Amino acid sequence: MDFLKHQRHHSSATSHRSISDADSQLDEFHSPLRADSPLRSDDISSTTSTAIVAVTPVKSPLSKTLNPSHTVNFAPLAKSPVPVGTHFRPVKEEAVSGGGGGGREVMVERVQLGFRVCEMVLCLIAFSVMVSDKTKGWSGDSFDRYKEYRYLVGVNVIAFAYATFQAIDHAYLLVYAKHIVTYSLRCHTDFLIDQILAYLLVSSSSSAATRVDDWVLNWGKDEFTKMASASVVMSFLAFLAFAISSLISGYNLCDQNSF
Repeated sequence: MDFLKHQRHHSSATSHRSISDADSQLDEFHSPLRADSPLRSDDISSTTSTAIVAVTPVKSPLSKTLNPSHTVNFAPLAKSPVPVGTHFRPVKEEAVSGGGGGGREVMVERVQLGFRVCEMVLCLIAFSVMVSDKTKGWSGDSFDRYKEYRYLVGVNVIAFAYATFQAIDHAYLLVYAKHIVTYSLRCHTDFLIDQILAYLLVSSSSSAATRVDDWVLNWGKDEFTKMASASVVMSFLAFLAFAISSLISGYNLCDQNSF
């Protein structure tokens, strides 16, 4: 009896050992870590609920420049083609239509150059005629005996010098795209001087016209009064040219302050 129990126990232990060996071989055969395992495929996710993979970090050459404590978020370029926080200066409509703002500025400079040339010519004629207004003989007269005529000559000489400089400067600007003399308050200075010279021209023309009218009422017309009248007319036309130039200077000043 003892022998039979010993044999039965030995056979049972052997059978259990063989079953456990078979199970271990089967698990080894189906292990995902084996290269030839039939479960090593895309369907392994259906048989395993969780997979934990340990990845060894690889040092990058950029690791010295990047701070690991900062988090960098990469957004798709298609969704945000322009960096956030970029500010753009609004572009005027003239810059994209009708030849652009550059064409408009060139046109303004050409018009202003034309009026500067007119001012230069009119002022030159005005003070040249008045300076040559002298008569000979015992009843001869001269412009320098009357302060109104001297006033007209002095103002037209100053206006002629200023208009000549401005004409040269505008021509230089159209050719070389820069002024002869550049300073920050140029538009303010041009507008102020145009206003002052326009006022002085109309004032001197009015005073000289009053003197001519008084002479004609007392003594009648002669060669002296005719030349004085011609000088007054040229001076008044120069005033009109300076008045238009002051409007253009004011436009340039407002256009500069609009940016």
